[in-house]
Amino acid sequence: MVPRATQQSLDELSRRVLALLQEDGRRSFSSIARELKVSESAVRSRVAHLEEHEHLRFIAVIDPVQAGYMSWAMLGITVSSGASPDDLAREFSKIPEAIWVSVVGGKFDLMVETWTETPVELQEFLEQHCYGNEKVAAVETMIGMRIYKWGAPQL
Repeated sequence: MVPRATQQSLDELSRRVLALLQEDGRRSFSSIARELKVSESAVRSRVAHLEEHEHLRFIAVIDPVQAGYMSWAMLGITVSSGASPDDLAREFSKIPEAIWVSVVGGKFDLMVETWTETPVELQEFLEQHCYGNEKVAAVETMIGMRIYKWGAPQL
């Protein structure tokens, strides 16, 4: 389901192009154009517009274990009193091992996904960036075991 605000800002052609790209992000513009019965240039310009306005971003999603990262975890981080979740999120965003960083509401202030090659490297990450960081009040480490689904809402 597409959020109402997004539905209003995306026309039918944009939604259909996005839906096809969600199925296969490497699909050619010409094949999308044929299926939607529009010109390839229409698809190309629509995708460029969607990227420019940050409705669309192309990324490769990999399985960390298959890629050799034998220790990956989600960290639930509570920010210290007086510290800014936004500032801490920007700090974590600069760390290569931090794959995904988000300010969240609920039990934690931040969620950070980390990928390291070994459990020792995960421990070193926690020591350097969490336990030794005065902006971090607490961290809950949730070790990844297996990924069952990646994705985004279907358009």
